Amino acid sequence: MKKILIICITILAASALYSFIPSPDDFGLYDNVIRLHVIANSNTDADQALKLDVRDAVLDTVADVVADAETKKEAEDAILSSLDAINEVASSVAGAFGYETKTTLTTEYYPEKRYENITLPAGDYTSLRIVIGEGDGENWWCVLFPKICTQPAIAKGSVSEKAMFIEAGFTPSQYKIITETNNARYVVKFKLIEIISNMFKKK
Repeated sequence: MKKILIICITILAASALYSFIPSPDDFGLYDNVIRLHVIANSNTDADQALKLDVRDAVLDTVADVVADAETKKEAEDAILSSLDAINEVASSVAGAFGYETKTTLTTEYYPEKRYENITLPAGDYTSLRIVIGEGDGENWWCVLFPKICTQPAIAKGSVSEKAMFIEAGFTPSQYKIITETNNARYVVKFKLIEIISNMFKKK
């Protein structure tokens, strides 16, 4: 009887521990996101204000570009085909102040970042990168896909928010990892994803 009890306790403990470990699919959340990275010429007040003007113009344009995209691949293809047009929009704003812009779709490392209802782990993401002038100033980050920066604010935990992420390719578990910031199980999974992903990055 005692042995059976020990076995049962061991199984329960192992099951509880396993529930905190991210699955291989959970690491795929990086693959369903496109970030926006706008870098100012410098940290002067004027250059920082210009950065925000460029951001606003680019967001308006990209909102139209990715409007019909239902997957990250579709959004990525749409952005790539419109890259020159997006740079022209950024350049038209920055050019009024004598600055050129460089726009690329690349892969960049982002630190952990919270966007109202969503927290994304640190790691490498597909990124629409816009550099103004020398690009020596502070930057501005957001998320282009799923479309949390190009759509009106969505109430935390609402059906529309969850549906948007699921339709974008997130699994229910991935969605919980980036939204359940007060749930110990998903907080641990979040941190393990960051740590393990960065270990592989350094190698």
